[in-house]
Formats: sequence, C-alpha cells, structure tokens
Amino acid sequence: MNVYDTINNRVSIRSYKSDKVELEKVKKIIDVACMAPSWGNKQCWRFIIVDSMVEKNLLGKASNQPVIAKACIEAPYVIVLCANPKESGVKNGIEYYAFDSALAMENLVLAAMAEDLSTCVVGWFDERVVKGILNIPENIKVIAYTPLGYANEIPKHSTRKKPEQTVFYNTWEAPLKNG
Repeated sequence: MNVYDTINNRVSIRSYKSDKVELEKVKKIIDVACMAPSWGNKQCWRFIIVDSMVEKNLLGKASNQPVIAKACIEAPYVIVLCANPKESGVKNGIEYYAFDSALAMENLVLAAMAEDLSTCVVGWFDERVVKGILNIPENIKVIAYTPLGYANEIPKHSTRKKPEQTVFYNTWEAPLKNG
C-alpha cells in the first residue's frame, strides 16, 4: 500500500478481534512513530505498550466512553503516548510538546494501517487516572492512547470537507485555483 492509499484508507476502529499481534510488529510500528519530526529533534515522546487486561480495562474506563472502554479491552494492545515538555520547545508562549507528539501519533496510526492493523486515537481521558494506572511521573504529560489490533468491524469513512472549504490560495478565503 502506498502512502496515499494508507492515508486515504485509515479510519478509526472501535471494535477489535482478539487475534494476537506479534510484539515485533508493534515495536516496528513504534520505531516508525519515533521517526516523526520534532522541535530541535529532541523527540520528547515516550510510548507505553500495554497488554495487561487489568491495565487495558482501566485505561478504557479512564476515557469515560463505553465504546472506547470496550475497544481497549478487546484490542491486544493499548499504546499510550506521553511527552516530556522539557524535551521540546516553547516559542511565543506556545509549548510544542503536544505538536511533536501528535506528529509521532500520526506516524503510529499510519504505520499500523500499513501493517493491516487498526487504531482509534483517544484524546479525551482523565490524565490523573492514566498516570496512576501506569505509574507515569508527575512531570510527564499523557497526550493520547490508542487500542491497536485487527479490526472487527467494517471501516466506515467519515465525510470529509471539500478542499474549497479548507484550502485557500495566497490569502484567507481566496479560492484555490483549478489546474
């Protein structure tokens, strides 16, 4: 699958098969995630691979979303993305650790798709609870997590906005030129 097909075919999956995923495949996906660009190449991200049923269950519950809780239990893994803000930059009052980490997570979900695996990035959760479950230090931020496994549902593509709604040429709301 080429990069365009991978991006165009990626969807969030909320139901997973219990089929085993080789840890080597997970490590390969995380290696690609770590190739993301970052502020000053500081690579502020940290990944936690979770396969314990107890921790997966608690992580799912930390989202306070029943469908995510179910997905975390079903998937063979939950991958938790954290960041050390001190290992990223700040400019004009903007802390870039979240941006750096988002780039790494995008690499992760695309690499998973290329390996015929599915994900669903979870960004809404109780950070204190997640930190407690996984013994994450206070100075580290939990950015997101995702179940990782084989889809147990037929992917449904969401409607995307038309380029005319999101892409402009030279100035705000100047139409994108055709041709």
